[in-house]
Amino acid sequence: MKVHPARLKWIAARMGWIIGALVLVLLIWGGVRYRQQSRVPRVYIQIEEDAQGNAFVDSNDVRDILVKTFGHFVEGQTLEKIDVAAIESALEQDLFIEEADVYVDAMANVNISIQQRLPILRVMDVEDETYYLDAQGRQIPFSTKYTARVLVVTGDIGLYNSSFMELEDHRLRHSFILAQAILDDPLLSKQIEQIHINRLGDALLVPKVGNHKIYFGAPLERTAEKLDELKIFYKEAMPYEGWEKYKLLNLAFEGQIVAKKR
Repeated sequence: MKVHPARLKWIAARMGWIIGALVLVLLIWGGVRYRQQSRVPRVYIQIEEDAQGNAFVDSNDVRDILVKTFGHFVEGQTLEKIDVAAIESALEQDLFIEEADVYVDAMANVNISIQQRLPILRVMDVEDETYYLDAQGRQIPFSTKYTARVLVVTGDIGLYNSSFMELEDHRLRHSFILAQAILDDPLLSKQIEQIHINRLGDALLVPKVGNHKIYFGAPLERTAEKLDELKIFYKEAMPYEGWEKYKLLNLAFEGQIVAKKR
């Protein structure tokens, strides 16, 4: 049977498209396979530092975590062995790491970006180990690499409990709420460096400037009112009286500050 020339032309065109598509698929597959067999030449690690330029973790820590988890480091491995999600998950298990972002660039380099957990409070309880708390109240172990310059809570605080914010009478909860109120204020966050909790559970504030102490009383009793009164005293009285004139400011009395001179 004779096939019409137009039909032959259509069949040839179709075959050409099919062959071209197969060649393209083979090229893509070969390129992907070649890339998978490529070895990682470099690993770039970037770690977000705190406000003072310090970090709880460094590049050596990142390497140690990956070697401990996978039995080897990333550098020199073929790309087919690189599981980005698994690397991120392994790094985020570390108590000092908040978030890890990992990707492979066009040159087969592995890029690791670390956002560390930043402390806002250092806790030094009389019966517990020293540790830090982040903004969510999660415990961060004390680091031997450096001491973060943050607000400090000392005294009879009680042992750490991961659910301390749900425990109404836990002194760590009281301290943390008071600390948050201080840190949220532009003036007081720069002026107050320590909260001390005595055996009765009352708070004593220690300022950075001046030799006075501040008796705060119950940490959660009229907290905002007491802090407002303290700010007014700092703004209106201290500039005229001088920072060295007083040795104790008592905020326990409602509506007034009892200031004891030296």
